[in-house]
This record gives sequence, C-alpha cells and structure tokens, in this order.
Amino acid sequence: MQDSYDLPANNKTVMGKTITISEDEVKKWNLNMPDEMLEAVSNRFKLLSEPMRLRILRVLCERERTVQDIVKEVNASQANISKHLALMHDNGVVHRRKEGLKCYYRIADDSIIFACYLISKSVVENLQDRLSWIQKVNSNLTA
Repeated sequence: MQDSYDLPANNKTVMGKTITISEDEVKKWNLNMPDEMLEAVSNRFKLLSEPMRLRILRVLCERERTVQDIVKEVNASQANISKHLALMHDNGVVHRRKEGLKCYYRIADDSIIFACYLISKSVVENLQDRLSWIQKVNSNLTA
C-alpha cells in the first residue's frame, strides 16, 4: 500500500481541490468502521456499479445539466435517464433543482468524483501491469 494518494483536481466541479489520504487514515477508518456503516458504503458502491449512472456522473462533472442535456450527452432515453437520476437523487448522489418546466441536476458529493478517479486510476495501472507481463512472456516465448 502507498503511503498516500494525491488526487489532482482535474474536474471542473472539483477544480482547485486536492485531497491527500494517508495510510494511517485508511487504517483508522478500517478499524473503526461499524457494520452499519459498511452496509451504507456497500449501498453506495451498488449505486455506482451501474455504467449508465457513471456516464451520467461523467456528464455532470462538467456542470449542472438538464435532463434533456444528459439524454443528449449519453444517448439514452429520457425515461431511462430519469429513472437513474431519481435513484441517484434519493440516495444523495445528485441535487435536483426545478426551474419552470426544466429540472437541473448536479453532483451533490464531490467525494464520488474522487472515488471514481481512484478506481479508474487503479484499473488503468492494473491493466498496464498485465500488459507488461504479457509482453514479457511473449518476448520470452519468441526469443
């Protein structure tokens, strides 16, 4: 495990923010986490496990958007987007604001963006490690 993770603020919605998480903080969190909190964390991961919801979050990272804007960006039906947005709103992931007939959504908790960044970075690093291993094996077989 690394001593710390520096998360660059590379999203417009989190511009200017940097979070540093030390290994001690992670250990403390792991040791003090009650089972009820683990259940809540699990539910958040379940909510984020749907690719369409991640696509919606990716669009909302840029700025607040209407449902129609999101529908166009992710190329999905309004019914499908509305269903996901309602679930995300009910679980505190997005804020909703109504203005006339339009409904605007924005990310409610920037930590979700940081979590997605960390997981994406980990996935890329894992794939790079696997590719390096495959290339090494391949060169040994052809040598």
